[in-house]
Amino acid sequence: MKKKLVSILLCVTMVAAMAAGCGSKKESGGSTASGDKPYSGETLTVLYMSGVYADAANSIVDQFEEETGAKVEVVDFPYTTLHEKALLDLTSGTGSYDVIDVASQWDGEFAPYMTDLKDYIEKDKYDMTEYIDKVLENCGTWQGVTTGIPNASTPQLFAYRTDLLPDGIPDTWEEYREMAKEQTNAAEGKYGISVSATTGQLGGVFDYVLWSMGGSWADEDWNVTIDSQETRDALEHLKEIQDYADPSILSWGTEESIQAFLDGNAAVCETWPTLGLVQAADDESQSKVAGKWGLDTIPHDKTGTTLLSAWDVSIPSSSKNQDLAWEWLKMYTSAENQNKFYEDSGILSPRKAFWEQDGIKGTYMDTVREALDTANLWWRIPASTEVDTMLNTVVSQYMSGQSDLEKAVSDMQKGIEDALKAAPPEEGTKNYNL
Repeated sequence: MKKKLVSILLCVTMVAAMAAGCGSKKESGGSTASGDKPYSGETLTVLYMSGVYADAANSIVDQFEEETGAKVEVVDFPYTTLHEKALLDLTSGTGSYDVIDVASQWDGEFAPYMTDLKDYIEKDKYDMTEYIDKVLENCGTWQGVTTGIPNASTPQLFAYRTDLLPDGIPDTWEEYREMAKEQTNAAEGKYGISVSATTGQLGGVFDYVLWSMGGSWADEDWNVTIDSQETRDALEHLKEIQDYADPSILSWGTEESIQAFLDGNAAVCETWPTLGLVQAADDESQSKVAGKWGLDTIPHDKTGTTLLSAWDVSIPSSSKNQDLAWEWLKMYTSAENQNKFYEDSGILSPRKAFWEQDGIKGTYMDTVREALDTANLWWRIPASTEVDTMLNTVVSQYMSGQSDLEKAVSDMQKGIEDALKAAPPEEGTKNYNL
């Protein structure tokens, strides 16, 4: 068993961080009348995922407007529609958004429509070496071109009840299922697991189970490898854990799965903890598990590989306010504001120095940081979105009894082959997400 990891997310004291490094003035035109701000009269429109990322953007609007003189409009959509809204604007060249916060699995698809940030980075000596190497490998850079600056990085972790599981999450999936069974008392509405298993979330759940078992979508050269024993084991695992979770999990997103945990109705919560759980878990007005919860890495049978969620702020080529947008990128990703976003919303910074601070280093956060060096990501080629959508559908059909195991595997194989045929990877692109 892994050592107990007690949550202290809402009671650490953050130390002072590096200066934001934002607010540089336009290189042309200079200032006009005394007191004028460098971007007075301009409006910046930024697009974020609804929830904590949009909240973080809104929290610096006053600061940005004060330093630049510009006005800022924050637009947000839920994850399930954000990709569609962003891609439509990019491909049409409408230029509705000056900044887009991009889920890094979309990087390859969005890259042709994004501004190469090289000149801005060199002009302002923006230090990209301050970011975690594995995050940079997976986020904001595509085929050697920097299209975005990382602003959030979270490895898939599980929240758990420290009073019920004093030794943390079991090491293997078999032990994990045994634990979930022991913790389940359906008659009392108590379950071993709460999980975000609605379509749109379920594909990611399947992925981290598959990868940790040693399975993959395809090999390095894009030969599809989904028809494997690991895939069958992952599907059968998901089928079984339905017995140890609320019967409604196939309609649960992050909000519902987190709420079940906060209400004390689940021993483990399989979700992205930073999307609401860590912010509320120690607030007794919102949580029945205050002081009785922690975070731990997911079980593993072979690789220990978990799922990575990473986001990068980017500037569309169609933006008419690119210099102003770059000022936003610098402010939003500054060390100072990254610390603020963690304090306010639990967003985990991709900056190396964040993890070395007092109150972070030497706590359970060391386990989180270690996971960032091995966390895997979905493909970042255009076919990724189609494959993810397909997997969500197929796994949901299997778990709801609409298809059997072999049909699910066959459908996955065909779905991935069709996606790669419809949108072949660029020549020379290797699949390093195995």
